[in-house]
Amino acid sequence: MLGFLSRSGLYVAGLIWLSVGQAQAQITDTLTLRETVRRVTEHNPSLMAYAPRLKALSGDRASAGLKPPMELSAEADEFGGSNEAQGTRNIELTLALSGVVELGGRPGSRITIVDAKEALLAAARRTQLLDVQAEAARLFVKLAALQQELEVARRAESLARQAEKTVKQRVERGRAPQAELHRAQAATARAAVEAGHVEHQIPTLKVKLAALWGETSPDFQRVDDDALFHTGRAGAFEPLVKTLEQSPDLQQLASQERIQTANLRLAQSTSRGDVRWQAGVRRLEGSDSTGLVAGLSIPLFSGRRARGDLDAASARHEAARFDTQAARIAARATLYEAWQHRSHAIEAFAALRDAVIPRLESALSDTREAYRAGRYSYLDLIAARQELIDARLALLDAARRAHLNRIELERLAGAALTAADGDSAEEHKDQNHDH
Repeated sequence: MLGFLSRSGLYVAGLIWLSVGQAQAQITDTLTLRETVRRVTEHNPSLMAYAPRLKALSGDRASAGLKPPMELSAEADEFGGSNEAQGTRNIELTLALSGVVELGGRPGSRITIVDAKEALLAAARRTQLLDVQAEAARLFVKLAALQQELEVARRAESLARQAEKTVKQRVERGRAPQAELHRAQAATARAAVEAGHVEHQIPTLKVKLAALWGETSPDFQRVDDDALFHTGRAGAFEPLVKTLEQSPDLQQLASQERIQTANLRLAQSTSRGDVRWQAGVRRLEGSDSTGLVAGLSIPLFSGRRARGDLDAASARHEAARFDTQAARIAARATLYEAWQHRSHAIEAFAALRDAVIPRLESALSDTREAYRAGRYSYLDLIAARQELIDARLALLDAARRAHLNRIELERLAGAALTAADGDSAEEHKDQNHDH
């Protein structure tokens, strides 16, 4: 039914290709999506920076749990002066140990902040990973579609040559003017130009795809496009919403909110101030005596002084909470948009595949025979051919959009969609056995 556009194969729709248990692909002339995603996951340069960042946070955690350091001080009084303070006879020597007692569970608050930062970094890495995988999948789908578009262009060139041959026969029999042959020849040349235009775009996409795993030049000839026209079903929207909370974008915002919560608690504990203590021993050389010294200092009005920091921390915490709420609403709207686009693309694909293209193929065949018999004009022949070509390109575009929006749904949800669509390779084979 679809002729050269239709092929049986594995069901592919974005990152779902990763979940069907395919065997590990070896590097060959044909690159699979599974191999593409594996490469970018393991070798994308932007993902390499997260390991040292996590190591840095480990150091922050070790420091956050430490108590304030104690200090050892030595003090000498009553020496090197005049009268009784001359020399060192009446010197007073004090040796003391001092420290700070943090109130309000401040060390625990600092550790909580580091924990939240680690969660934020993990969510950021997951977001980056999904973004890179989604970009790789998008480029893969676009490249697969471009390969098929090249086939359409070459098929269009073949149809143009067939038409040129038919026109030439009529001109030679004196049943058509020479101008029609010139137009047919021009149409053939133009079709060749269009094929060349499509062909020259492929190397650029291949280079962009290879760059995602750090290579400057591709080591593959083409990508696997066998399942490009197996679009699957859109499924219901509400089950997708349930997966939205797993979105790393929302998890990042949730981690930001936890950080601000921890900062607020730290600001609250800081408002209580610190208690400083000191204990030691003093030697009085003049009286040949020794005594103990001790001290305690408590800051006054620390709560008032910390009011500004506390208000700022509270405001930032409230802003983070609103940011999370707004992002959740926006994410749902974006998810719905992608689902709608995918649903429409699948419907358009089915209509073009089942109702439009078969009829246009028949129309072109009938028009070609009618033109040979002199019942239709050259313009009728050209129009019938162009309508078929446009429909094949529209079919290709619908398949591409269906897969690209599936990839977006997966990225937004933070995980590959399940196979709840009920699609299988066998079903696709059944659907396409006549094509």
